[in-house]
Amino acid sequence: MKQIRCALIGLGRIAVSLEDDPLREKPASHWGAISYNRQTALCGAVDPEKERVEEFLKREPGCPVFDDLENLIQKARPDIIHIASDTETHMPLLSTALGENIPVIVCEKPLANSLEEAETVLPLLERSESAVLINHERRFSRDYREVRGLIREKAFGELLSINARLYMGKTRPVAKILYHDGTHMLDILRFLCDGDLEILHSAGKPHEKGGPLIVMARSGQTDIVLDISGGRDHLVFEMDLSFERGRIRVGNGVYELWSSEESPYYSGFRSLKCSTTGWNGRTAYFSAMMNHALELYRNPGRKSESSFRDGLEVMRLIDRILEPYGEPPGSSED
Repeated sequence: MKQIRCALIGLGRIAVSLEDDPLREKPASHWGAISYNRQTALCGAVDPEKERVEEFLKREPGCPVFDDLENLIQKARPDIIHIASDTETHMPLLSTALGENIPVIVCEKPLANSLEEAETVLPLLERSESAVLINHERRFSRDYREVRGLIREKAFGELLSINARLYMGKTRPVAKILYHDGTHMLDILRFLCDGDLEILHSAGKPHEKGGPLIVMARSGQTDIVLDISGGRDHLVFEMDLSFERGRIRVGNGVYELWSSEESPYYSGFRSLKCSTTGWNGRTAYFSAMMNHALELYRNPGRKSESSFRDGLEVMRLIDRILEPYGEPPGSSED
C-alpha cells in the first residue's frame, strides 16, 4: 500500500517534544502520530528555529527541512499537512495550504489569536477542496467517545447538568487558560452535548492572575457550570455529568460511572454506587485523530469530525464569555 505523505509545520512541543514525556500515552505529538502509523510517511518539515531543526534531525536524520511552507509544498508534494506552529502563524499557513488545495490539513488549536482573525479564512475555505481537521483531540479519545455513546443511548436517562472544572497554572490569567486548554473544554462540551452551547452568564476576574471565572451555559435542556481558575499547584481537567439515574465523571486521569440503586444508607431512598473506576487500556487520542485524517484523505468530501467551523465556534464562545470584561487578550504561547 502506498504510504500517505505527511508534512510537519513547526517542530516544538505539540509537534514533537511531548513524545519525550515518559508518562504520556503514545503517540503524544503530531510527529509521533505520523511515525506510529504504518500508512504514513514524513516527507518534510518547516521551522524557523535552528535549534529545533537540529534536535529534530537527530530523530529524523533523513527528513528534508524547508525554509517555508510554499517551498515544502512545491518540492515535497504532501498529502496531509500538520500545522503545529505558534498560534499567530496558524491562519497564514492555513490560507497557503487551502490555496494549494492540500487534500487534508490538520491544524492545532486555538485557530487564531482572535475570532476576527480566524474568520478571515472563511471565504478561502469555501472555495478550497481541502478537508480541515482541528486537533481538539479529545473528540477522538476512546473514553470521551464512550461517554458520548452512553449519553446518546440514555444509559442513565436524560443528561440534566454538567459541572466542569479547568484549573491550570497558579498565576496565569484565566483568559489565557481559556484560550489554551479552555478551547479543549468548550469543544468537548459541545461534542458530548451534541449541539451548540449558549453562554448565559459569566462572573469573575479573567484578566487577573489566578482568576477565577465562573460560566453559566446551556446546551438544549442541559445546564452547564464551568469553573476556570488558576491559583492551584496542580492541573484539573474534568467534568461531572448528572443524569436522571446516574453520574459520569470524566477527565484527565478520571473515568467513573455511577448508577442509581436502592440506598444502603437511608430507607426509601436511592443512592449512587460507582460501578467503574478508571479507564482500561489506551485512549488512542492522537492515533485516532491521525486515522481520521487518513479517512478524510481517502474519502474526499467526507465531513471532518473536528472541522474548522467547530474550532471557529469555540473562538466565538470565548468571545462571548470574555465580552463583558473588555478586549480578549488572545493567545501567543503555543
